[in-house]
Amino acid sequence: MRRFVANFTKKRNQLEIFLRINRPFFTNPLLSGRFSPILFIGTGADNGIHVVPDDLSEKRSGHTQSVSRALSLLSKLAEESEGLNLSELARRVSLAPSTAHRLLTTLQLDQFVRFEDGRWLIGVQSFNVGSAYLRARDVSYMARPYLRMMMQETGETANLALLENSELLYVAQVECPQLMRALSRPGSSAPLTCSAVGKACLAFMPLPKVKALIDEHGLKQLTFKSHTTKDSLLRDLEKIRQQGFAFDNEEHSDGLRCVASPVFDANARPIGALSVSGPSVRISEQLMAQMGRTTQRISRELTRALSGEWPSFS
Repeated sequence: MRRFVANFTKKRNQLEIFLRINRPFFTNPLLSGRFSPILFIGTGADNGIHVVPDDLSEKRSGHTQSVSRALSLLSKLAEESEGLNLSELARRVSLAPSTAHRLLTTLQLDQFVRFEDGRWLIGVQSFNVGSAYLRARDVSYMARPYLRMMMQETGETANLALLENSELLYVAQVECPQLMRALSRPGSSAPLTCSAVGKACLAFMPLPKVKALIDEHGLKQLTFKSHTTKDSLLRDLEKIRQQGFAFDNEEHSDGLRCVASPVFDANARPIGALSVSGPSVRISEQLMAQMGRTTQRISRELTRALSGEWPSFS
């Protein structure tokens, strides 16, 4: 009986301490809704009473600190292609070797790290996670929703062309539902001087580079509307720079019209262009200006999504 009374008194004292410490969570209506108090009266070594928050359980249990330390280990290993031994790695992240080893073995179970010849190295699962980020940053991947938006708003096929050295390559396309439509096969190239995507990129390059590219590639004359002189092309590029979008009024192919606007990197340099294209019987010259404004707006949005920046003068 005496032992029962002693145990009961101990548990009662623990409960009183628990309620006194955690009183704000039960008396404050702003806090009480965020927690689910769960009481445990344990036996043996665990005679404590615990509160388990709904949204802060990891923090209270120390898991957050462990995650942060594990990520620090991964970051340091990523800096060393040949890996690090345990003592050096622990020193760099300011952890005890025993703590670092415990975290590393946990990461090793899921293949985030591997252990070879006495050194810890990045594992294949870390590569998979990093590759997912690269896929998310891939321009053609990120452009897909913007291409769909352009197609839906204009009713014509939307394209993405990217600069590759001194060439423009079509890398993505969203086709319109029209039976008669313009198609630019992904992987095909676009001429710089007589396509909307080409002129949109040229217009925002430094003039010496533009002239050098014209001298290198020449003026492609694919239709009777293609530019035939460097001066006429440069005047067209100046107009494009001012309005922010370019027209291909049957310069590349008879019976086809195209409107394009450039996409920029973080240094305000053109990396490619978005365009919409279709038959001239549907895209009138009056409609081209409207499409130009739509294309420019969506190109600006894609540029921001890529952490790029439009030139301040446009």
